[in-house]
Amino acid sequence: MNKKITTYLIPVLLLVLSINTTSCVGDLDVTPIDPNMDITFDQDANFAKIYSGLALTGNQGPAGQPDIADTDEGASGLMRMMFNINELSSDEAICAWTGDTDVFPLNYARFTPSNGVVLNMFNRLYIQIAQCNNFLIQTEGMEDEKTVLQRAEVRFIRALDYYYLVDLFGNVPFVDEVTGIGAYVPERITRSELFSYIEQELLEIEPVMAAPRSNLYGRADKAAVWMLLSRLYLNAEVYTGNARWADAATYAKRVMDAGYTLEPNYEDMFKADNHTSPEMIMPICFDGVYARAWSGAFFVSSFLNGDMNIEQNFGTVEAWGGNRARVALIQKFAYDGNLNNVADDRAMFWTTDRTLEITLPSEFTEGYSVTKFKNITKNGDVGSDPNLQFPDMDFPLFRLAEANLTFAEATLRAGGNRAEAVSAINALRNRANASPITEADLTLDFILDEKAREFYFEAQRRVDLIRHNKFTSNYTWDWKGGLPQGTSISNHLSLLPIPTSQLSANSNLQQNPGY
Repeated sequence: MNKKITTYLIPVLLLVLSINTTSCVGDLDVTPIDPNMDITFDQDANFAKIYSGLALTGNQGPAGQPDIADTDEGASGLMRMMFNINELSSDEAICAWTGDTDVFPLNYARFTPSNGVVLNMFNRLYIQIAQCNNFLIQTEGMEDEKTVLQRAEVRFIRALDYYYLVDLFGNVPFVDEVTGIGAYVPERITRSELFSYIEQELLEIEPVMAAPRSNLYGRADKAAVWMLLSRLYLNAEVYTGNARWADAATYAKRVMDAGYTLEPNYEDMFKADNHTSPEMIMPICFDGVYARAWSGAFFVSSFLNGDMNIEQNFGTVEAWGGNRARVALIQKFAYDGNLNNVADDRAMFWTTDRTLEITLPSEFTEGYSVTKFKNITKNGDVGSDPNLQFPDMDFPLFRLAEANLTFAEATLRAGGNRAEAVSAINALRNRANASPITEADLTLDFILDEKAREFYFEAQRRVDLIRHNKFTSNYTWDWKGGLPQGTSISNHLSLLPIPTSQLSANSNLQQNPGY
């Protein structure tokens, strides 16, 4: 369906941003627009586009028209960049693509102000924020039930974008629906101030959001708000210097009590029909026919080689290779690397013709392949794309298991009820047919390892390591810092640099220390 959608002027950072799409699942163009033009605002199309912007990267589909100029369209998708930043710099994933000069250095957490992934991530988040601001401006003063709910959800998406900015970059430019109109250079907001802004936004919209499990699939509800609040509070000490463990536990428990249930079989959470999962709180939606992208679900399901019988086993003809597991991840399941006798259904790896040890990061067959994501349904049917190329699976942005682990960690740190924390963890271990733990087993180190077992390759690991003070020092893994045995790295790498081009464009910004 064709839609004509309002565009308006927001000179955010380097770009003059506009919203212009040809379909509800299209994405954002970046073009200069005259704000005095006689243009029409299509509310529902704009609203749909805000959600689709989490998944898609161009308004004509893959290899169409990218929404960030001068970029590889597929490489600039939100979740693909989140994977590269949060997984490659951690103890879970390592990429073999030496020819990708922006991605390969991330294996060693070598972030630089000129890195293309860093710049595209920065731009992606601000493009989405600009789109949200536009919607809020255009619907200001509308009080019908539909618009009130849509505005709350748009504020949620904007809070999510700012959450990623506060986590990745710290002190950043700030724009909302009352700033940034006309000739305006965004002011710099501190990390602590931005934390407070995100918290306030989420608390304000919470009463307006749809009740848990009552909204349309793919749209945020109260449980999504609680999930983001729990994630924000869990990392509050990193972001502000002040711990908020009790608050993290409180909001995680609200999610646990909201009526969602764990997917009975762990592997079904990552299959082509995972939209049916009772565990899914908020996905990033993809579809093999109607919502295609080279990032997101496609990207994480392509870590394969042709010798893995990919059509039969994974429902795809795409075998990009590249990313595979580090030794440190495999050792979370089996210290000696032998997975044959591991009693944990979450250990989904391909070991045939692979070595455990990685002597050459550029060699994909060194290191076990991750087989977690499959374009096959629970019944064994392949996804809807007749070319077996683009998968139907959705990426689980928020799922119930995260609430369990957040509750356990925050409860332990706050000195709360250890038995309840153990019960939350054992619900996940029982689902995985892994041995239950006792209160004696409950340590922060165990929880950090359990988070890896439950959420590996789901674009969260860097954040967890930083919170546990193990990202830069106190813990090494294979190829950390560029050495085979691993080495400590500088503390300043816990924050990404502000891209050089943004510093040049905005004199209000300051580079993060160490860069």
